[in-house]
Amino acid sequence: MNKSQIKCRFAAVVLAVLMTGCVSQTTVEVKPAEQAGASRPDQRAQIHTERAGEYYRLGNYATALEAAQQAVAVMPSHAQAHNMLGIIYMQLREDGKAAQSFEQAIRLAPNDPEILNNYGWFVCQRQNAAQSLQYFTTAIRTPLYTTPERAMYNAGVCARKAGDIKVAELQLRAAIQRQPLYGPALVELADILLSVGKTKDAEIMIARHMAVVQQPSADALLTGVRIARANGDRASEVSYVQQMRRRFPDAPQTASAIESR
Repeated sequence: MNKSQIKCRFAAVVLAVLMTGCVSQTTVEVKPAEQAGASRPDQRAQIHTERAGEYYRLGNYATALEAAQQAVAVMPSHAQAHNMLGIIYMQLREDGKAAQSFEQAIRLAPNDPEILNNYGWFVCQRQNAAQSLQYFTTAIRTPLYTTPERAMYNAGVCARKAGDIKVAELQLRAAIQRQPLYGPALVELADILLSVGKTKDAEIMIARHMAVVQQPSADALLTGVRIARANGDRASEVSYVQQMRRRFPDAPQTASAIESR
C-alpha cells in the first residue's frame, strides 16, 4: 500500500468518525489478510489507527484508545495516530492529553487540513473560540483539502461563539457556496439570520435544509419553529412542532417549542 492509498483510506475512516454518532458497543474485527499483509511500521500503524476509528464510531472508546495507542507504539511519527488519540481523548474529556496529541500530530504534519480542522474544533470547544479560527483558515487554504466546507462550517460556528456574527455568516455562506447541500451549514446560517432579524432569508435557508435532510434533528426543527413564528407562518410552525412531538417527544427542544408558544 503506497502513501496515497494509506491517506485515502484513513480520510474515509476519519470522515465516518466525525459524521456518525455512537450507535452501539459492537466490536469490529480486522481481517487477518490485512494484518498479514502489513509488514512495514506505517502499514501496521495505519491498521491500528483505522481500527481505533471504527471502535470510536461504535462508541467503544476504551478499545479505540487502546488501538490508537498501539498505532503510536508501532510508529511514533504517525501523525494520524496522534490525531486519532486527540479525537478520543477529547471525547473522554481528558483535555490535557487531547491537546498534547493534537499538537504532536500538527508537529508531524503541519499542513494536514484534517488535523488542523480537528485541532481547531478542540481549541474552539475547550479553550478559546477566537483563537481556533487560525487553524480553520489554514486548513481551508490547503489546496488538496477535499472537504473545506467542513472547516468553513466549523469556522462559522466558532466565530459565532466568539461573538463575530459577520465572520460567522461569511464562513457559513462560503461553506454553502462550496457545497450547496451541506445541511449543517444551512441550519446554522438560518439560525444566525433569524438572530439578526433577517427572518425571510432565514426561512429560505431552513427550507433548503429540510429539503436535503431526510431526518432533521431536534435542533433544526426548533430553529424551523422559531423562524415560522417570526414570519407568522402558522402552518409551518404546526408542521415542525408535530414532527418534534412524533420523533423527539422527550427532547428539551420539543419542550422549548411547546412552552414558548
